Amino acid sequence: MILRRCGNCGETFLVPRVRCPKCFGENFDEVVVNEGVVSDCIEIIATPDPYPERYFLVLAKTVDGVAVFCRSDKEIARGSTVVIEDLELGPVCRKA
Repeated sequence: MILRRCGNCGETFLVPRVRCPKCFGENFDEVVVNEGVVSDCIEIIATPDPYPERYFLVLAKTVDGVAVFCRSDKEIARGSTVVIEDLELGPVCRKA
């Protein structure tokens, strides 16, 4: 997963922006993140195509402190470390 880090203040965020949400700077670096710690995990059972009929939506916090959502085919306990992979339909995670 690619995050953006402000070259002025170091704020890290997921959603691409024209200006930093903290200092309004315009200089960014891309940071590749592939791990996080699970904050919450809920089961999703009614999903539209092309997503699986049933999956778990995981909220994980990266080492940079950015909260991201990712999908998992299994329930993952809070506090568990996950590996995050950015795929075509969005981030997918699995227990590390």
